[in-house]
Amino acid sequence: EWGKRPVSPADLGVESPAFQRAAKATASAGGATGFVLGEFNQELVVATNHHVFSEARDCLGRTIRFTALGLSGRCTRFVGTWDSIDFSLFVIELDDPERQQELLAVAENFDFETPIRVGQELVTVGFGVANNPSRKLMGNADSDCKVFSPTGEYRLMADPDALNPGTYNAWSFSNGCDVSHGDSGSAMVDRKSGKPVGIIWTGKIPKLPKVQSSSYLASLVATQSEEVWTELSYAVPAQKIKEVLLSSSNDASSDQRDRALLRSLVGAP
Repeated sequence: EWGKRPVSPADLGVESPAFQRAAKATASAGGATGFVLGEFNQELVVATNHHVFSEARDCLGRTIRFTALGLSGRCTRFVGTWDSIDFSLFVIELDDPERQQELLAVAENFDFETPIRVGQELVTVGFGVANNPSRKLMGNADSDCKVFSPTGEYRLMADPDALNPGTYNAWSFSNGCDVSHGDSGSAMVDRKSGKPVGIIWTGKIPKLPKVQSSSYLASLVATQSEEVWTELSYAVPAQKIKEVLLSSSNDASSDQRDRALLRSLVGAP
């Protein structure tokens, strides 16, 4: 049951605060999706997937558009990329710097400390192509958009996308949110707190017809069938993102400026 719907600025007022914030913080990036985390060490930092921007030349100079705010900017610095969490970080400068506070007002860093829990209700916003030929901003907060895997259980798993699989394994939790190509790099947002708790990286594509039924999905949660780990959508948990970024920030061989930014982002001294 497809739960994604177009997000327009005119309709955002009726949405939950978590949905509104997520939509405004979401940007189109490299034919996919990214989201702003905030300002760290006086730099405006945006996140996406490793497979969206896998190296600096994919990012530098590229236009980044926050369509719900009518804001745009450019990627001016590539901080780093990590395939085990399918994650990249980069810095942007807005075309209209006077509106930076408007973007910072909706920016939100990851909830790095709270374990992902089964049944946790989520919001996702992105630019996926399914039922969306014009690549508009689309949001999902339906009854199936929640965590399906056991509380605190994460697996280093291969990409189950049969159409365009990645070549590496990434840390994952399972969820029932609707995902298609172009949603890569979307934040997984807790529906109550409004905080990002992970980042989408893949999904089983194409999905089995039975998995498109909400009643069948409910049975997967109840029985914790192994299909939870093979047939749904998958995101990297914030706890694993922190673990990898913290390790990278302690790597003396990497750029000192990048290491300082990573420590600020994960809250390390």
